[in-house]
Amino acid sequence: MESYDRQWMRQDEDAAAERRRRLSSIADPLLSMVNPLSGKVVLDLGIGTGSLAFRALELSPPKAMIGVDFSGPGLRVARTISKHAKFNDMDVELVRADLERMPIASRSIDVVLSQATLNLLPDKRAVFSEISRVCKSGARIAVSDAFKTSFSSSEGSWEQCIGGTITVSEFSTFALNAGLIILGQTDLTKAVKELISSGKWDWPEFLEYNMDYRAFMMMKSG
Repeated sequence: MESYDRQWMRQDEDAAAERRRRLSSIADPLLSMVNPLSGKVVLDLGIGTGSLAFRALELSPPKAMIGVDFSGPGLRVARTISKHAKFNDMDVELVRADLERMPIASRSIDVVLSQATLNLLPDKRAVFSEISRVCKSGARIAVSDAFKTSFSSSEGSWEQCIGGTITVSEFSTFALNAGLIILGQTDLTKAVKELISSGKWDWPEFLEYNMDYRAFMMMKSG
């Protein structure tokens, strides 16, 4: 999506680090669902400039971190950050690809992370199928995103994670049909609204369209 690329073109390393700091209040609850990551191969879906992935590396460094995104500008920033002394000795692989067709080996991933990304993707069934394919049996999956409620309209832009929003029920159905067991969820709506109201997250559409924001913890069955 061109507008998504333009968003990351406005980001540099300092801006990405600041975004990582500002969004830690929603990243940390998500990461707590799957920590510790030591010895694990972790896959970040929609890594962008690395807000979630590098926060994970700060809190609990895994064996390897793989980040997938379709945005070249976002990955360029993430690649530069990965070379900083703070992360330079960590195994970070960045891949430009569609999340519906990832060049990742089947049953190779221990942990999947994703933050505010799935709603950007039209074919969510394919994404859940890919998550299931690349995960080892028993792998843990932590996903957070905006969700449509009975008070919501989803006619906003796809680039702002609004046009592609689904309900919690629809999310659960996609997950279960892909062989993912839902172990729990955390409502982060209040935290997201506070970030937006304080100017720490430029996402006015979230408030305008009355969205919820939740983090789900799942596990790959069999």
